[in-house]
Amino acid sequence: RKPVVLRTDKSSSSSSSSLLSDLSQLTKWKDIDYLKSQVDSKHTVMVEQRSCSSPAKSTFGNGYEIPMTFSQFASLIASGKDDKHYLTTQDVHSSADGRPDLMSPLMKYLQHDFPLQPFVMGNLIPQNINLWMGNSSEGVSSGLH
Repeated sequence: RKPVVLRTDKSSSSSSSSLLSDLSQLTKWKDIDYLKSQVDSKHTVMVEQRSCSSPAKSTFGNGYEIPMTFSQFASLIASGKDDKHYLTTQDVHSSADGRPDLMSPLMKYLQHDFPLQPFVMGNLIPQNINLWMGNSSEGVSSGLH
């Protein structure tokens, strides 16, 4: 797998700028206070937690998750000092006929900021929409981001 990063330059009329034009509201997500204001303060998310404070000795992806409110998690991230917690894929609910929702309850609080089928995706239909958040003193936490 190889990740793709699309960047825009507001002064440019590049093809990536026009491809991402319907996602411009996502720039608000850089503001943790904005995200906190959109999500119910009592909404609980499952957050991965490292077993120790040294990233070299402990990695994410081991399945150790703890519940906390999104507001608590966002405050940890906003401090800039916490690299022990990581918000990853949240469970989605299923309808009565067993079909999974397109997004987790957390994303439903934020869905007004993005289209369900962004222009950049062409005729592809999303299977799941998620949000990943965390801090890393080393700049990255995985080979994909």
